[in-house]
Order: sequence, then structure tokens, then C-alpha cells
Amino acid sequence: MALRTKPQQQSKIEDQRINELIEKGGTVATRDGGGDSKLMLVQLRLSKEVIQRIDKTRKKRTVPPSRHSWILEALLDKLASE
Repeated sequence: MALRTKPQQQSKIEDQRINELIEKGGTVATRDGGGDSKLMLVQLRLSKEVIQRIDKTRKKRTVPPSRHSWILEALLDKLASE
């Protein structure tokens, strides 16, 4: 005994419209809704030894900062000294 009817297949026209929308693409959502963000993504590649030295140095603090915060702080200190 069937409780509900068999679902209907979507029409090929509807499938085509959905695919066109997906292929159209768009922009990535931002928090402020603006086009230009103040932050830029930078990819940084470091050796395992350098990461281990950073982690060892970070953990000496009473409240160790995240690795990201530590690297950002180090970069800003370097820029201030230049």
C-alpha cells in the first residue's frame, strides 16, 4: 500500500534553467557587502622547522597567541623597525 505518489521528474527546460544559473556564477559574499575588503588573503609557506620554532616561542608566553596572531605581530614589528 503506497502512502504517497511517485515524485514527478523535473522537466528538461527547468533543468536547463538551473544549470544556466549555476554556470552564470557570481561574486563571493562579504560581511560588509562592499566590493573591496580591507583584508587580503596571503598564502605563506614555511618549513616544518620554522613552524616548530614559532610554536616553541609562542608557548613561552603566559597566554600563547594563535600562530596567525604571532606571525602578524612579528610582521608588524619588522615593519615598524624598518
